[in-house]
Amino acid sequence: MSGEWTKRRGRSLALARAALMALAFAGCQTGGPLPADVTMQTIGSWQVRVSNAPDPAQVGAGSDTSTMATLTVVARDSSGKPMRGAADVVVSMPAMGAMPYMESRGKVQPGRPGVFRATYGLPMGGEWDVTVRLRPENEPPAEARYRLSTSIRGLAFAGGTPASGARTSAAIPPASSLDSTAGAVTIDAARRQSLGIRTERLEIRELSTTLRVPGRVAYDEAHQAEVALKFNGWVRRLSANVTGQGVRRGDVLFTVYSPELWAAQQEYIEALRAAREDQGKTALAGSSVDLARAARERLILWDLAPADIDAIARSGQPLQALPMRSPVAGVITEKNVVLGSAFQAGQVLFRMARLDPIWVIASVPQEEAGLVRRGMSAMIRDSYSDAGARHGLVSFVYPSLDSMTRTAEVRISTPNPGGRLSPGAFVDVVLVTPSLQRLAVPESAVLPTGDRHVVFVDLGDGRLAPREVQLGLRAGGYYEVQNGLRAGELVVTSGNFLVAAESKLRSASQKW
Repeated sequence: MSGEWTKRRGRSLALARAALMALAFAGCQTGGPLPADVTMQTIGSWQVRVSNAPDPAQVGAGSDTSTMATLTVVARDSSGKPMRGAADVVVSMPAMGAMPYMESRGKVQPGRPGVFRATYGLPMGGEWDVTVRLRPENEPPAEARYRLSTSIRGLAFAGGTPASGARTSAAIPPASSLDSTAGAVTIDAARRQSLGIRTERLEIRELSTTLRVPGRVAYDEAHQAEVALKFNGWVRRLSANVTGQGVRRGDVLFTVYSPELWAAQQEYIEALRAAREDQGKTALAGSSVDLARAARERLILWDLAPADIDAIARSGQPLQALPMRSPVAGVITEKNVVLGSAFQAGQVLFRMARLDPIWVIASVPQEEAGLVRRGMSAMIRDSYSDAGARHGLVSFVYPSLDSMTRTAEVRISTPNPGGRLSPGAFVDVVLVTPSLQRLAVPESAVLPTGDRHVVFVDLGDGRLAPREVQLGLRAGGYYEVQNGLRAGELVVTSGNFLVAAESKLRSASQKW
């Protein structure tokens, strides 16, 4: 009798042990009971409750299951009926400075109806943004946002909205410029003073900036000339015999002998003699004068000066060595002949350029090239001479960039009396942009976060909220505000790095 009783007792213990194991297994599959202090949040038409284990979260690689964390999501409708469908979980950290954007997507396993268990890993400690996306059957999706910290227990609810049917992304930016209270913190006056937090009110300001860029002096291409004759010949006497020599307009550069020019002179002299002889003859006077005029025009077209042609007419004898004169005032930049050189029609014998006015070619970095406009004022200073600064105007902005230096060339025209600025010299150039009336934010208020810029706005009652902004012109310690802020708002200008750290640590509902 006692043996049979012992067998029955053993079978009962085995069944009880199996039941306990089944319950434990079921608990593991559903993520276990939620902590009692986790409250429901209303997301669209759903009641959502989320907990994390371990709490607070710990750093662990996603490939190591022993160090992975678990997020348990419970979703019910307003009547308490479990949600049927699926859920997605994304844990992310936005880019901050040189640190890139990081993301860990949870591996979701459904448990009981309306309960979802997501395992994930955290590559580093800090404050993370958690996005839970609900995808119920036959109903629009909804999204909830939380803040998760490796140093603070629990998840801080950061907001939630029904997701648009057109959006399929599982991640929502944690600090949207359209949500002015997301990520806000509350700091009392005493704490603000100890942290050195100061604010400034935004207003319309006059923005004008100066660009300090290098420049090089160059000849004014509009005042250059070449000497190329229209006939063949030889150089007899050379007056302009060195490169760099200064000449005035009309100065004799050299004299030439040319058989073609000798014959043309003879024709002109004979035409003049015939015109004088036919002055009293009515029938022949007109044609003789026309021939003389045509012979003179031929000499002018061959670039002989009118004064030299008149001298030929007065002497009545052709000149063996005719003077060739400078067409412009300036300096000789290129000389291609010497005494006795033979030349052909069209051959370039000299190149000349004026020194007043002169060009300065400034090299403006690509990121600032958009600020330069034609007609802008420029100040030019030669740091290697004691000459004072001179002023010029931007006459042209070249349409292409230098492929090596990634700079845009800007042409500045400036007077150069006495030729004190030498072509090829390097100078310092200051370009002054026109003044603009724009809404401006102090540079110290802007926090760069990778490809975004964030400003903390004082909402009143001690609340400070991050706001993403779009910036434009930078001038005089201020940025032009293109989007994200309004005139009259208070922004944090000092201590904003401490506020940024606190915004990541605490939710909008937590106080110091």
